[in-house]
Amino acid sequence: MGRALLFLAFAAAALALPSTAAAAIDATPAVRAVFTLERNGVLDVLERLSVAADAPTPSTWQVTMQRGELFAQPSLFVDARSYRPGDGKRPGTFRISRGSRGVRFDWLQPRGAHAVRLGYRLALFGTAYTDVADLHVPLWESGWPVDVGTLVAALKLPRVPRRHAIVWLEPRAENADVSTAGRAIRVQTGTVGAGGSLTLRAVLPRSVLSAVDGLNVENMAGLDKVLADRRSGGRTWWPWMLALGVIVVLSAAALGTARWRRPLPR
Repeated sequence: MGRALLFLAFAAAALALPSTAAAAIDATPAVRAVFTLERNGVLDVLERLSVAADAPTPSTWQVTMQRGELFAQPSLFVDARSYRPGDGKRPGTFRISRGSRGVRFDWLQPRGAHAVRLGYRLALFGTAYTDVADLHVPLWESGWPVDVGTLVAALKLPRVPRRHAIVWLEPRAENADVSTAGRAIRVQTGTVGAGGSLTLRAVLPRSVLSAVDGLNVENMAGLDKVLADRRSGGRTWWPWMLALGVIVVLSAAALGTARWRRPLPR
């Protein structure tokens, strides 16, 4: 009886203690992203996020993938510290795995305000026609838990287009400014809402590329088809699919190149 009363006393004391709120990311005031289109159509991606967290916080970033796309060379830095492949739960490690819609990064975001840099490479994320290259550039991925204050992004081209590039954002963003100058296409937006995403659709003259190893290839003129698809709001991508075994290989490869289906072209 005495032990039972003692247990109840401890239980009551525990219930009286204030509950500790779950750790969370407080804010992402700014994002700066650089997308470098290589001469063969491979896209090198660097996302730099300013992140504030109220405590060490499990964090996730997903790269949306479509069927047949290639992903390689994931990296993650917090401030100037390079995180190593691991379980993503211990400080200084990150994990690559299959997510609900593509490739998933997991890491433990440290407490306070820090700069996070995510890097990876993509291929077959667009289509090269005989006249144009139609690219879907992932400026910002969906699923981030808080608003982004401002997003500044640049798509760097291997050479200056001889004809005008045609660019637009999906979904349409009222608070965005898109400009083209020389070898760069620049995007600046106001707030991107929590969970939102933003894709730059860039239709470039085929002549900006020296080769098309990094893109799907259609041996036909594509400009009219692409613009008709834009007007109709149609989507021609297959749902993303990936065998789990490939992700196991990807994780084991650490920071070496992890490839889907065939080596990512350079």
